[in-house]
Amino acid sequence: MAHVSLILPIARGTSKPVERIGAFLRGLEEAGHRVEVLVVADPRLAADLAGLGGSWNLLVADGPGLAVAAVAGLREASGDVLLVLDLERGYWPEDLTRIVAPLDEGEADLAIGCRNRAPGGALARVLLGTSDPRAGLIGLTRSCARLADKALAPVGSRYAIELLIKSRGRRVDVPVRRETPPRPHHWDLGFDDLRLVKRLADHRFGNASRLIQFCMVGASGMVVDLTCYALFQFLFARTWLAAVPSPFGKQTLDLAAAGAMAIGLALTWNFSLNRRLTFSYARGGSLVQQFVTYCLSNALGIALSFSLRMVLPDKFAFFQNHRLAAAVVGIVAATGISFSMSRWVVFRNRSAPGPPEPLATRSTTRPETSIL
Repeated sequence: MAHVSLILPIARGTSKPVERIGAFLRGLEEAGHRVEVLVVADPRLAADLAGLGGSWNLLVADGPGLAVAAVAGLREASGDVLLVLDLERGYWPEDLTRIVAPLDEGEADLAIGCRNRAPGGALARVLLGTSDPRAGLIGLTRSCARLADKALAPVGSRYAIELLIKSRGRRVDVPVRRETPPRPHHWDLGFDDLRLVKRLADHRFGNASRLIQFCMVGASGMVVDLTCYALFQFLFARTWLAAVPSPFGKQTLDLAAAGAMAIGLALTWNFSLNRRLTFSYARGGSLVQQFVTYCLSNALGIALSFSLRMVLPDKFAFFQNHRLAAAVVGIVAATGISFSMSRWVVFRNRSAPGPPEPLATRSTTRPETSIL
């Protein structure tokens, strides 16, 4: 029989936790397992849970969210089999014993309580090794958790996805009994859950993920660029700039001024979004230094974009009649240069990877907090 650590991340509004924890504990003990129960809550809920009855340990997570609480419990657990259970997802005590069995018998490293309810289950099975990546019951061996520990960066409520992406090993879907549908808040995507999707995409696909995000930001910047370019052309055509020849080809200065200002605004827009989203790990750097470096390092791309929108109308009749199309060509040509310079020069990840922080083992001197 296994030494099981039952980890219970608690969300605000969890109903009758003591009653249900006792049922899960009894179910595992009746199956012959030795069990420790770790109830984990963010600091906002710790005071509320402190008044509940029970002999299990109460842990306080570093921040909000079920995923943060789940990982905090994994790092404090001492069992050979680690179970993470969302009390609000309608699981039964016998579901836990089904999850423990393949892990205890060495048949799998990670087991997922599967209801086969997730849309796109076949695709999820190929990508993640399970047809129910949003499960609220997941078990893993201690060695599997230890190997994944360094990569874990939890956020949001979907801890199963975090563990599925970051862990390695044999996986098995374990059918579990259905009770009632999950509460609506478990199905809503919050901001933290979107952050989790971005993090996991970056972790799994690396620069390919960041390139897609960079192109999405660039697409929004192109909208800003072209909108401002058309607006400035309309405004400047009614000023003295329309009568002054431009030093760039045969065009007038109103077109050059409109192009320069549009590019400047789009550049600022793209820098802000890329720093905040695409290369979010670099937000701790100096804003001014990064912006100046961004402008300088992308000067080649900017010059290419500007030159093409000015030269193409001179060389081709089509672009003479469709000046915005010339701007599009310049933007696309400069994207590869801009991404390369942004990724490896402006927003280069300077943080050196440190040694892994292994899952903590239970110390005889560590104070244990019970919910009394």
